[in-house]
Amino acid sequence: MKTVKIILVLLIILTQETYAQQKAFKIPDTLKSKSIDYVIDRLDENEDNKSLDSIYAYTYLLKSKAANDYDNTIKAYNTVMHKSPKDTWLQYCDSMLVVAKKSKTDSLLGSAYLTRGIVYYYFKQEPKALDNFIIADSFISKSDNQYLKYKTKYSIAQIKYYLGYYEEAISLLKECEIYFRLNEPGKPHLRTLHSLSMCYIKTKRYDLATATNDLGYREAIDVDEPSTIPFFTNSEGQNEYFRKNYRSAIEKLQKSLAPIAKGNDFANVSTTNFYIGRSYWALGEKEKAIPYLKKVDDYFKRENFMKEDLLEAYDLLAQYYESKGNPTQQLKYLTGLLKAETFVNKNFRYLSEGISRKYDMKKIIESTEELKKKLFFRDKMDIIFGIIFLIVTLGFGFIICRQYQRRKLRKQKFKGIISHKDRIASPVPANEKIVDGDLIIKPEIVAAVSKKLEKFEDSDIFLDKDFNLNKMAAYVDCNTRYTSRIICETRKKKYIEYVDDLRIDFIVNRLKTDNKYRNYTIKALTEEAGFKSPQKFKEAFVKSTELTPLYFIRELKKQSTT
Repeated sequence: MKTVKIILVLLIILTQETYAQQKAFKIPDTLKSKSIDYVIDRLDENEDNKSLDSIYAYTYLLKSKAANDYDNTIKAYNTVMHKSPKDTWLQYCDSMLVVAKKSKTDSLLGSAYLTRGIVYYYFKQEPKALDNFIIADSFISKSDNQYLKYKTKYSIAQIKYYLGYYEEAISLLKECEIYFRLNEPGKPHLRTLHSLSMCYIKTKRYDLATATNDLGYREAIDVDEPSTIPFFTNSEGQNEYFRKNYRSAIEKLQKSLAPIAKGNDFANVSTTNFYIGRSYWALGEKEKAIPYLKKVDDYFKRENFMKEDLLEAYDLLAQYYESKGNPTQQLKYLTGLLKAETFVNKNFRYLSEGISRKYDMKKIIESTEELKKKLFFRDKMDIIFGIIFLIVTLGFGFIICRQYQRRKLRKQKFKGIISHKDRIASPVPANEKIVDGDLIIKPEIVAAVSKKLEKFEDSDIFLDKDFNLNKMAAYVDCNTRYTSRIICETRKKKYIEYVDDLRIDFIVNRLKTDNKYRNYTIKALTEEAGFKSPQKFKEAFVKSTELTPLYFIRELKKQSTT
C-alpha cells in the first residue's frame, strides 16, 4: 500500500515538473529561422515521437504568438492543450478565448467557445458546456463557416438531449440532418440520424424512431460506415423495450453491446445494460436481470456517469436482495441509490423546476443511516490502488506493443507500394447488365463510357481541383447518373473515391520517380494533386495507401540514402 502511494506521489510530482518546464520553453536555435508552415509539417511528421512532437508544438505556439497570427495561435493552443495534463485544459481554453477576443473575428470567437464547451462536456459539466455552446453559436451564426455552425448546433442538441430537452434537441437535429445530408454525408449525417431516433424514443414517437433507424442502417451500408450500424440496432432495441417487446429488445441490445463497448462509449454501454436488465425483469427473469443492472452501478463508480432513467437499477437491485433476505446487499444498493440521486440532483440542477423525482430522498437516508457506520473503505483501498497500478502497467505495455506493430505494418505497406509500378486498378468488365433503378443501361453506352474513362485515366484532367461529376459526365458524353453508376460498376469505386485515388496515384508516382517532389510541403503537394485543402489531401492519401504522406516521403528519403 505504501509503495503504491509513493509511486503515485512521484508521478504527480513529475507531471507538475513537466508542466513547469513547458511554461519556460524556448525555441531551439535550429528552429528559430523556420516558418510556421515548416513547424506544422514537422508536427505531423513526428506525431509518434512524443519528445519531438512536444518541441514542435510549443515552437508552433510561440512563433504564432510572435507573428500575431490569431488563427494559428488558437490552433497551436489547442494542439498544446491535448499534449498537456487534463487539469490544465481549461486554462488553455481561457488562453484561446483571450486571443479570439483580440482578433475580434466571429469564427475564431465561436471556435474558442466551442472548444471550451467540448472540454466542459468531457469533464461531465453539461450545464457549463451548454452555456459555452450557446455563446459559440451566437458568434458562429454571424460568420460564413457553415460547418462550424452546424457542428455547434449538433453539440447543443446533444446537451439538450442529455438534460432532457428533447423537443428542442429534435428541432436542432432536424436542421443538422438537412445540412449534413447535403454537405457532410457519412458519419456526421449518421450520428445526427441516431440522435434524432433517440429523441423520438424519449418523446414516444416509436414508429418515427423505427423509420429513422431503418434509414440510418441503410445509409450506413451505402456509404460504407459499418461502425455506425450497432448504434441503430441499439436504438431500435431501446425502442422495442418501450413498446414492451422485451424479447426483441434483448436480442437487439445484446447484439449491439459488444461493438459499442469496443469504442469505450461507457454512456451507451451503461444504458444498454440497464435496458437489457430491465427487459429481463419485466419478463420475470430476475436472475438474468441482476448482472446487467449491476453494470449500471459499476459504470457510475468507474466513470461517474448517471442519468435519471438509470436510477431504477438501484431500486430493483435493493428489491431483489430484500426478497432474498440479504439486508447487507439491500443496504448497499439503497446507499448507491442515495449517491446516484444526489449526483443527478447536482448535475441536472437546470431541470430541478417542474421535475418530480420517483424516489423519496428522506426515506432513503433513513434506510441507510446504519449502513454508513459499516462501510469499510480503508480495507478496500489497497485492492483499488493495486488494480489501478496493474491497469496502468498493462496499459503501458499494450501501448508499447501497439506502437511496434503499427511501425512494422507501415513498413510492410510502404514496401508494397514501392514494389508496384502502377497502383491504378484495371477496369473491371461489366459481365452482367448494369441496372440503374428500373432502367438497364445499354451495353454500348457502358462500353463507350468505359473507353473514355480509360482515356481520362491516362490524362491529367483529374488534377483540376474544380473537376466534379458534372464535368466528368460532359467528358464521357453521358448524364451524371449513368456516369456515376458505370464508374461504380466498372471501377468498383464511387466517383469521389475514384478521382481521389487517381490523384493520389499521380502524386505517389511523382514522389517515387522525381526527387524534387520529396522536398515539397504538404500544401504544395495538395496543389499538385488537385485537392482543395491539405486536410482533404491527407485524408485521401491515408485512405488510398494507409500511410500518411509525410511518413511515405520520409521512408523514400531513407531509401534513397541507403
